[in-house]
Amino acid sequence: MDHKLRKEIGKIEKLKRRKKFQCLFPQCSDVSIGSHSQQRGGQLKVISENDEVFSMNFSMYDVLTKGNSAFSLVKTRIKNASIYPGFCQTHDGQVFSPIEKQPLKKGDELQAATFFLRTVTYEVTRKRLVHFGTQKILENCAKILPETALDNFKLQNLGREKFIKHDLPFYLNNAYKAYNSPESGILKTKWVVIPKKLNASSCTVFSPMRDFQERIYHQAIASPQILSSFNLVPMQDETHVIVSWLAQHTDENEWIESVMDTQLEKFINYVAICESEDICIGPELWESVDIFTRERVYEAMHHEVYRGALDEIPCIIRI
Repeated sequence: MDHKLRKEIGKIEKLKRRKKFQCLFPQCSDVSIGSHSQQRGGQLKVISENDEVFSMNFSMYDVLTKGNSAFSLVKTRIKNASIYPGFCQTHDGQVFSPIEKQPLKKGDELQAATFFLRTVTYEVTRKRLVHFGTQKILENCAKILPETALDNFKLQNLGREKFIKHDLPFYLNNAYKAYNSPESGILKTKWVVIPKKLNASSCTVFSPMRDFQERIYHQAIASPQILSSFNLVPMQDETHVIVSWLAQHTDENEWIESVMDTQLEKFINYVAICESEDICIGPELWESVDIFTRERVYEAMHHEVYRGALDEIPCIIRI
């Protein structure tokens, strides 16, 4: 990488780390803090060693300098893992209190709605941060990068702008409706409790359309993408798997209920590895995975055109 480009990307990375947004709580104008999409003193603590976990590397610098190797898991302090500038100090504690101050109870509709809201707000912020970083590259590196690279970044951000302006407000609005009226039937949830601690944790949206998502999305580009939420929540003696979707998308999510009953391990690995941008793995688990399987995991983290058939996804999270 050109020295000048390296320097500019380094500056952009610092801007991204310091970037704050307006609090995502309705009618709040305060500035966001570093909210945790996965509870630091809960699920991250129980899988950590010396308060460290392996989490995904989001460094734009690494993406441009290392290419595919940027799809990697790096050892991270839990205080720095799964952070996103979503809520202000007041609302960060208030919004998540049903799942952080109360014991989890399978089937609790308010807790399910809270997990859905947290997952959606994480996705909102992640997309905004990536859009911000890419826009800074276009502004600051236009004379350094080749034209083909610039065109690619422009196209990527056009897609993100559509998603940010159209899809995310749709999901955020419905998430708050479900949170404020958890018994309204806006959400449907499949909640499974595994009677052991799994050494992995995740909070992500994913497409229930699986590998057909891109083709279907282009056929219905005026409509919001169909997204479901996935939360893998390990505790000391059990692990909660909580998957929620909008009731209006029940048909597209019908397969999830049966596969969680019959192929739960495969489903967990599929979503946590292939679909998640927010996975944390305990050092005890990740350090026990051999180098060849790790490479298969990194391949599976790529877009579907690279990762191969779903049957080939490595199952490293065992139930």
